[in-house]
Amino acid sequence: MIDTAVKKSFDQRFSLVRTLGKEQLILESDQAALTLMDAEKGCFFTWLGDTYFVKEKNQYQEMSEDFAIRQDYFTTELTCLCIETGLVGHFEWEFDDELEVSVTLEQTSFKYIKDEEGKSVDEDDLDQIAEDKDAIVYAGQKFWYEDDWAALYLKDGKEEKVYMYEFENEGSSLFLTIEEWTGSGREEYKIYLSKSVEPDQITIMSKGAPGDALA
Repeated sequence: MIDTAVKKSFDQRFSLVRTLGKEQLILESDQAALTLMDAEKGCFFTWLGDTYFVKEKNQYQEMSEDFAIRQDYFTTELTCLCIETGLVGHFEWEFDDELEVSVTLEQTSFKYIKDEEGKSVDEDDLDQIAEDKDAIVYAGQKFWYEDDWAALYLKDGKEEKVYMYEFENEGSSLFLTIEEWTGSGREEYKIYLSKSVEPDQITIMSKGAPGDALA
C-alpha cells in the first residue's frame, strides 16, 4: 500500500504536469536564447536530466551596512519542486558582469562548523572572522571568507532584514552562506551549503503559469 504522504506528493506532481498547456511550451528553437533569468513563477525548466517547477520567485536586495540605503543589486531565489523526486530545493542567480547560478545542497548548523584549529564557531565569532578574512571548516573542507553584506529579503510584498556572511572553497565550486535574520525581533541563523551551476545546463521549457493557478 502506498504511503499517504508519498501518494499526495505524486498526485501533486502529476497534477502540475497535466496543467502544462501547449501554449505555455517554448519552442526548442527559442530555448537556447533563454537562461534562468527568464524563469518565472509557474514555469518548468530542466537541469541535469531532472525537471523543476518554480513554486516561488523571491529576491534579496543589497542594502548599505546599516540597512538605510537600498543598492541596485539583487539576488533572485527560485523555490522549485523536482517533478521526478518530489523534493523542494532552491536555485539562485545573480548577474555581476556575467550570470552566476547556484543550487542549495543542504542546510546545516553551527554545530558542524569549526575554525582552522578545530575549535567551535558560533554567531559571536562571525564579525571577527570577516574582519580577519579567516577560513572555516565544514565537513572536512575549508571555506575561505569571501564577503559579507546586508540585504532585504523581498517576498509577497513584505521585507525582512538579513545579513549575509559568504564563504567559498578553494575551487569556488562550493559555497557556505551564513544568514543572520533579525526581522522577528530576535536573531535567527540559517546556514546553507550550495554549489555552482553552469547556466547553460539549464533549459527553460515553459512560460510561467497565468495568475495564481499553480500557486
